[in-house]
Amino acid sequence: MQDNTNAVALTGGASLQPQNAAAAISMSREAAEVITQMQIAKAFPRNTILALDKIKMACSRTRLAEAAIYTYTRGGTEVTGPSIRLAEAIAQNWGNMAFCVREIEQKNNGSVCEAFAVDYETNTRVTKTFFVSHIRHTKKGDYLVTDPRDIYEMVANNGARRVRACILAVVPGDIVEEAIEECKKTIEASVGEAITPEGKSKTA
Repeated sequence: MQDNTNAVALTGGASLQPQNAAAAISMSREAAEVITQMQIAKAFPRNTILALDKIKMACSRTRLAEAAIYTYTRGGTEVTGPSIRLAEAIAQNWGNMAFCVREIEQKNNGSVCEAFAVDYETNTRVTKTFFVSHIRHTKKGDYLVTDPRDIYEMVANNGARRVRACILAVVPGDIVEEAIEECKKTIEASVGEAITPEGKSKTA
């Protein structure tokens, strides 16, 4: 089986309505790439058992397991869930998928952005469009961010949550739950090893 998962980097995109020949060519190329990916997915469908085994194997890595669950308090209640790092690992090993966050255009001191995840095998796509203000709020006052690198980071940070939501909406829920459980087992095993005499000798 051939895995066909593309983790697409943050890119500056043309407007949804092409304004020039270059934008039209870019959109045509993207459409052709989607068709190609769908054809590959049809020719090499995922083996769900093998894909799940690969996801579990990824979750057996301590570094990933430790970063797999986010936790924060809202209104006195603890909120937890799979992190973007876990979502990415699931998508990469589930196969025949692509996920992306990209800037579509800049206007009104902000960026219009799009995050999506697509399963080429099931033809399932979830897209979220959002606006990222270039105004940064500090204790000393607000100011407009103009450095392209700073804007890139703002879009990437805001887009991560949307990409995670898109991936989790595309991948079957039971697969995500198994990944979370595997990460918990990995952390428990790591903690157990650390408190054994052998574990202490390794960390001494």
